[in-house]
Amino acid sequence: MALHDMHCHLDFMANAEEVAHEAHNAGSLLFANTVTPEGWQSAGERFAPYENVVTGFGLHPWWVEADEDAARAASLLREHQPRVIGEVGLDLSRRHSQTASAQRAAFRAILEWAAAKGGRLVSIHSVHAAGEALDALESTGAAESCACIFHWFTGPSDQLKRAVQMGCYFSFGPRALATGKGREYVKAVPVDRLLLETDYPPKQGDACSFGELEAELASAAEDVAAIKKTPDALEVIEETSRRLLAIGV
Repeated sequence: MALHDMHCHLDFMANAEEVAHEAHNAGSLLFANTVTPEGWQSAGERFAPYENVVTGFGLHPWWVEADEDAARAASLLREHQPRVIGEVGLDLSRRHSQTASAQRAAFRAILEWAAAKGGRLVSIHSVHAAGEALDALESTGAAESCACIFHWFTGPSDQLKRAVQMGCYFSFGPRALATGKGREYVKAVPVDRLLLETDYPPKQGDACSFGELEAELASAAEDVAAIKKTPDALEVIEETSRRLLAIGV
């Protein structure tokens, strides 16, 4: 059974095309998240030959710098009409709190566009902002009209429950599953809302073999199967991954 990476940064890999090619040969799908609209445009061109790679329109909160970023993102969304969004979201930790206002404006602008269009796939970064991110998904209507994935959800348990009730999906990798909280959250999420991820590469510009990605995914899959104790858990995850990424095809 093929394992699919539902959150990686393929464009950050020094040997991205090689990884994409090897993943294709292995039958693995890659959800390549980007961090800026310009990065999305470049990655889209690079990975166009690989039908197993789905590239998301990104505006990662770490790369949001000014209030003008919201208007720029909205303009590019209207121009290019992407079907897949990611990585976007909020990071309100102390290190990034100085751009909180600009982050909120950008995230909301993206969600409003996605909700109005409907049928979009959205991968969300949320640090110290789970409740606020969910409020934005709810108030814009994106939670209802789009398929929304929380990448490595670390919010409080009451917000996890709320996200599940709102129909969100959750991608987990080995680093999340190495924590007690991550394992408890996998246990709490319905198996048909679970996805696997690597968040690779470890550092921008690293070379990374597909074998490394595959090992990370296999490790996560093994842990999830052990936690869920459901015979067909991995088959369900595989089917969910294919269904969601078909949005971008």
